[in-house]
Amino acid sequence: MSRSVLSSREVAVWAACFVVVASLLVVTRFTSDDPDSALYASISGRLTQLPPARWIAPEWWGYWNGTGLFVEHPAGVFLLPTALGRLGLPAEQAAYVVGVGAGLSALVLIGVLINRLTSREDARAALVLLQIMPVAFLFRIRANHEYPMLVCLLLTLVGLDGVRRSWGWLSLVALGLTGALLIKGAFVVLILLAAGLWIGLNPTRTSGSVGRPVVACLVSLAVMAVTAVAYDAAYRHATGVTFWGPYWRRQLAPVTIATPIGSASTLARHLVFYVIRLLWHPLPWSLALLVALWQRRHRLTSVWRTMPSGARRGLVFAASYTGLAVALLSPSNRFAERYAFSAAYVVGAAGAVVAYRTWPTLVRRLAWLEAQIPAFPAWLWLLLIVLRLALGPFLPRISLV
Repeated sequence: MSRSVLSSREVAVWAACFVVVASLLVVTRFTSDDPDSALYASISGRLTQLPPARWIAPEWWGYWNGTGLFVEHPAGVFLLPTALGRLGLPAEQAAYVVGVGAGLSALVLIGVLINRLTSREDARAALVLLQIMPVAFLFRIRANHEYPMLVCLLLTLVGLDGVRRSWGWLSLVALGLTGALLIKGAFVVLILLAAGLWIGLNPTRTSGSVGRPVVACLVSLAVMAVTAVAYDAAYRHATGVTFWGPYWRRQLAPVTIATPIGSASTLARHLVFYVIRLLWHPLPWSLALLVALWQRRHRLTSVWRTMPSGARRGLVFAASYTGLAVALLSPSNRFAERYAFSAAYVVGAAGAVVAYRTWPTLVRRLAWLEAQIPAFPAWLWLLLIVLRLALGPFLPRISLV
């Protein structure tokens, strides 16, 4: 059985670092230049002034010159920040605290999965290497949907891995899928796609019948359906109107009507758009994948056979999920690089492991840092966020469209 990627002492260090970061966000009254983050933090702040029964129905309140009910997404991304605001945290900063917590949770969960797939050493390397990708710098402190959705994806995969051993893990699958539905609605389809691939590939080769994860998904879908009905009933009670109908018209109907399947040039342009982002955002680890592939191009078959089985299946999962996600996103007339956020982290995680196993110098330097600085990944995380806070006024305004 694989050792835990974090010791109990390191968990305490991570928790302390998070408390320090949360305190800094509150003390500095941090606000983001990212328009989406600023919008969601402001809406969360306004919701704290309303009774809990109204939290399910945020409004535009004039932000972005919008009026009326906010039906861009379900209210899931607002609920925890609003609750923390009611408990005493400054209303807007609570949204950034939750965003940072989601980013930290995603990083640790990726480490947990890599530990299951390959080795503890690979997982600990990833805890460091994933923090220096461009997408990690862009999203260091945000209050939008991307990290919470990545957490939901990872919870689902961890649950599907564990449910083969014990039915208790089913709760994680249900939490991941239902949480994604409440956070970003229709985008739960990307997590369902990942769940299907994980069940089919069983990358960790966990023993047990495939029936267990299939049943876990079916039960979770039933929970999602019940939650959707209950959500709509609560929304109707708060506002007098249904939620899912307007949501469908706002978000999904235009996509269905304007899908450019008939336009090969448009489809190709969108494909190139996502491919470029999936090369840029996980750098340098996306490059590490390409370099390793090129260097071994004449003996790929033999290299593949000598790789640990978990690493092989992990790479197949990463490639399959990324390819299918791009294929699903590209035909739509609505496209944005943030839609491929989770896929960028999948590519980055795969590339980080390949780089660690390919570059001996990287192994030696990380080993030295781990020896010199106990809990080094946590201290690096704290340092990078403190630098982000200190340099914030001097950083260029870069936003994922």
